[in-house]
Amino acid sequence: MRRRTWWRVGPAAVVVFCVVILLVPLLGGGRERTPAREIVRPAPPSGGFIKKNVGLGTLMDLPRDPWSIRGCDDRGVPPDKAQPDLVCVVTSGPGVLSVWIYPRGRKGPRGEQALDLARRRLLSAARQRDRSFRRIAAVVTRYDGLPAIQIRGTAKIGDRPRTIRSTHIFVGGREIVVDAYATNSSFRRVDQTVFRPVLRSLRIADDWRVVRAQDEVPGQSR
Repeated sequence: MRRRTWWRVGPAAVVVFCVVILLVPLLGGGRERTPAREIVRPAPPSGGFIKKNVGLGTLMDLPRDPWSIRGCDDRGVPPDKAQPDLVCVVTSGPGVLSVWIYPRGRKGPRGEQALDLARRRLLSAARQRDRSFRRIAAVVTRYDGLPAIQIRGTAKIGDRPRTIRSTHIFVGGREIVVDAYATNSSFRRVDQTVFRPVLRSLRIADDWRVVRAQDEVPGQSR
């Protein structure tokens, strides 16, 4: 049996370009560690940004050339009921941004106490499953008016140090996770020019802000 960790490798077509990492969401989930590919420093998006519907009512501005966009197309079907759905991967050298959608079947945490508990659970899961993880910050915030938890830290991917920003946004019966990482030396620059602008651009359509039948997970109540 393969070891379960808090890392996950994307589909085969994506693996040759990047390693997708993900902090464990509130309900858990395995991730597999794969060596990171060391290439060059992430390039600034000289082509600007392009608006994409990555599926299920989620709009984002993604960096153009020389960044490579994989997936990120509108999806008319919900993610698998038991597994997260990798809907988008954007890469430039060792810089990676990925978007996952988790069906939850119920609303995410609401209110100060519930969100603080969710924040502490995410941090605890990260520490337990990867001893190389070091916290920089963990905050409760909002994107497009929706409650979110954002964790920044450092960890080793394939024995190479990386700085990570993992953002969990709770909407309707889903959890949208935007993961981004880069080398420690380049993270600040790529975070300012790419990662944070992408997060700020996130918009969820009004009719996707409720728990839908597509989001329901067997055995979970709303």
